[in-house]
Amino acid sequence: MGENDAETPQQEQPEKYDLFNTAELAELYSKYQPPLDERVIEIVLSSTKGRDCLVDIGCGSGSSTRPFCSHFSKVIGVDYSPAQIDLAKSLSQEISNAEFLQGSLYELPVADSSVDCIIGVMIAQFIDLPQLFEEAKRVLKPGGVLLFHGKGSPKVVQIERESETESKTDTTISQLNERISYIKTGLFAGLFHDRTHFNPQKYSNIPPLHADQDITREEWTSSRWTTLPVLADYMLTWSAAGKYCAKHGLSSGELREKMIEVMKGGDNGMCSVRCEADRFTWATCHVTGG
Repeated sequence: MGENDAETPQQEQPEKYDLFNTAELAELYSKYQPPLDERVIEIVLSSTKGRDCLVDIGCGSGSSTRPFCSHFSKVIGVDYSPAQIDLAKSLSQEISNAEFLQGSLYELPVADSSVDCIIGVMIAQFIDLPQLFEEAKRVLKPGGVLLFHGKGSPKVVQIERESETESKTDTTISQLNERISYIKTGLFAGLFHDRTHFNPQKYSNIPPLHADQDITREEWTSSRWTTLPVLADYMLTWSAAGKYCAKHGLSSGELREKMIEVMKGGDNGMCSVRCEADRFTWATCHVTGG
């Protein structure tokens, strides 16, 4: 799911928009969402005892599913969106132990007590947690792990310019972050989906699978160099971007150019930027009889 969909509590959704069930968004998501962080894979493997079956809920095009295929005998991706599942299958034809199924996260197509790990990447803010918890208790083996991974907003910490000569029009780091914030809270005001406040609190407010159960949480910061056009490509994967295009009759390309211009603010000298973003995981085990 889109990284920024839980950053800012928002108002009512203005128009009906199928958040992720379009071929265009599936393609954008596959191309422009950052790959699954290696640390998430390490956390899953260190937390999970068995290696028979992992289920990726809200798998999208499979970018968070395929990395586990070399570690588990069977990996299953489930998503409500036929468009996402079609793309996931197309991108995974050479992987024999991966299966992608369109369906409900609350009626997973697996047997009782058969799953070693359920992982959900940027999905917690979109789902009915109590309902998912009941399904997780059904399908997880005793000691099986339910893990959510979340991502925070990118924050610019360094700007590299085409010329080292400073001018009055040079954008400061603070100004660029304010422009990015405007895209999220001004341009896309009221269009983000989340009502849970999970991401702003880095999943610390997600309840345990069983009452009085310990939760394992980890936090870290990722960093990468990128360009404003690539940053705009990434923003196109947000559900709010699709709703903005639907509301205003724009193509994704037109919105991309609009966001680039907002970030530039008339300054054409920025050639690359270094962004940092919070990463966090929430994990708990299924306790038999819990």
